[in-house]
Amino acid sequence: MKHRLKIRFILLLGIALFFVGKALLYGRWTAARRSVPQRVELSYAEAMADGILTPLEIATHYAPEVHAAVNVLISSSGKGDFISAVDFDGDMSAQNNWEHMTDAPLLAVVYWSVQETEAYYFVGYDFYHPRDDAEIWLDKHENDFEGIMLAVPKAEGAFLPPVCMYAQGHGGVFFYGDGLAVAADSHYGGILALDGDRPVIYVAPNGTLSHAGHSIESDAGHSLYWSVGNSGIRYYHGGEAQTPLTFKGPYDSNPCSYRLEPLLSLWTHRNGPYGERYIFASYGAFAGDNYRANAANPAWAWRNKTAFGFSGSFLSDPAWTFSRAICNMGFSADYTFNPYADWKITVQSVLAPEGKRISTLRLWQGEWLISTPDWWNIAEDGAVEIAGDGRVSLWIAAPRNTLWRLEAIDPDGAVIPDAILQWSAELMPMIE
Repeated sequence: MKHRLKIRFILLLGIALFFVGKALLYGRWTAARRSVPQRVELSYAEAMADGILTPLEIATHYAPEVHAAVNVLISSSGKGDFISAVDFDGDMSAQNNWEHMTDAPLLAVVYWSVQETEAYYFVGYDFYHPRDDAEIWLDKHENDFEGIMLAVPKAEGAFLPPVCMYAQGHGGVFFYGDGLAVAADSHYGGILALDGDRPVIYVAPNGTLSHAGHSIESDAGHSLYWSVGNSGIRYYHGGEAQTPLTFKGPYDSNPCSYRLEPLLSLWTHRNGPYGERYIFASYGAFAGDNYRANAANPAWAWRNKTAFGFSGSFLSDPAWTFSRAICNMGFSADYTFNPYADWKITVQSVLAPEGKRISTLRLWQGEWLISTPDWWNIAEDGAVEIAGDGRVSLWIAAPRNTLWRLEAIDPDGAVIPDAILQWSAELMPMIE
């Protein structure tokens, strides 16, 4: 009898140790992990039941399906490819997140943003990972932040599907949509995969070379990283933040609910305080000290590798981003709601002194030239359009102590110091 009890005790102990080990590897068990919530659905009629359509309701309706590939060869056997909140470890420091990734549950959170013009919603979703990991140290750094932005036509009484999307990863930006004609300096990624009105996207795993490091693509015909195998997670908006139970096998076999979190929860920290105990090391960089210091950027500091954008325009001025990259779209810059810009730069007119001619302008953000000569359309009467379509303003994310300078340039490239420039740099209301 004692022998049988001993065997039973050993078996029970082994089972207990197995589940404890699994919990340590994949995060602590919670009620959210044991449940399987349904995908949150929100129709236009349901959203308007109280007579008001809120930004959160818009973000809820378009919340994406996310196919996240997992590289099991690195980063704690794949855990580095789980999405989470920046403060997943319970503190506001981003400089200890590399170390805390293995001892805190990575509950799935997707950051959202919404801006609005008379004709369009611009709906963004951003994804945070504690580690941008790789096989070689040059491609490693603490914190990682990538995202997408949808351009959605507005209609009375209905939600319409997005007409196009940009997807960002490591500074490279690709535009997706059915039959889009993109400008010479921008990149067409292909068709936009949709499930109803929701985009279906692929998030690459950690790794070296292209198509890795959590870069994002439309799920239609996406690239595959060489070491993934058949490992991935299907994140969906179930309203609860869960950790993945498993990532073995096809995406649909591994569903995991995420919770939406407003990007404003990070945006409000952009002006500091900065340092190792905080989220950011500066206005446009997460605090991080593993491999490369402060190497990850929030959405308001993304710098694209093509010629049409300026730092942060992907978030602060999405109408500009889409209009410059996609031919014949004509997105108006007259925002009715845009909480993600610190500055509104408006240029009304320019006047050259007698005997001089203004061929272009230069806009300086401190000591950094952010404009290119083709930005400016100057009429004979001195009226200025910025890249056409009647636009006279730019919406820019930049520190509140930024010093702006606008210069008139003659055909030889020289500054015209006595030109008369009617323009303004308006500091937008603080949102905290």
